Amino acid sequence: MGEMITKPDANPIILAVCNWFGWGALGYFLMGQKKKALIAAVMFWLLGGITCGALMVPIIAVFAYDAYLLGQKLQNGQSIGENENGLEFLNMIFKD
Repeated sequence: MGEMITKPDANPIILAVCNWFGWGALGYFLMGQKKKALIAAVMFWLLGGITCGALMVPIIAVFAYDAYLLGQKLQNGQSIGENENGLEFLNMIFKD
């Protein structure tokens, strides 16, 4: 397992908005999930390009909601892993 991240001053709404406007990755980067941020940005551009932009909004929405859920855990004083996900199905993509 990787390093645990603790940020009790995290704001879930800001993290979600950052993921929404930051190619699905900025919120992850701010949380400390740098590897996950890179993978999310590549997925956003790759799948968005392949589908001529049709999947960009759904991808951004999923990543924003995931950042919100993880931000809530951080705000509550819990630690998260470097590749931890708030949404269970993302474990297929982001895993240790």
